[in-house]
Amino acid sequence: MDEEFEEFTEVINHNPNDAVAYKNRGNAYFDKGDYDRAIADYDHAIRLNPDYADAYYNRGSAYINKGDYDRAIADFTQAIRLDPDDAVAYYNRGNVYRDKGDYDRAITDYDQAIRLDP
Repeated sequence: MDEEFEEFTEVINHNPNDAVAYKNRGNAYFDKGDYDRAIADYDHAIRLNPDYADAYYNRGSAYINKGDYDRAIADFTQAIRLDPDDAVAYYNRGNVYRDKGDYDRAITDYDQAIRLDP
């Protein structure tokens, strides 16, 4: 894991405009449970590429782990707007709605996830 983290940091040092490298390093932080640093890297990736659906999706996942469900929903919604065929984003947003007790929205998202990926 540390080797992977170092590799992404090296890429960023050589090309500070590489949104993918920031997203990937964010994933390395995420895997270590360092959600604040993961979110910071996802933020940077999104600043570099505002249409980067994966960065929104991953940041939403980090927000879930921090218990910030409203921000998670906002990020999954943005990921879905950018990639409306991402069944997993609908499924995960549905999980957040379920956890918040909004069962109607959860069911709507689960239904869409099933339509996209039966």
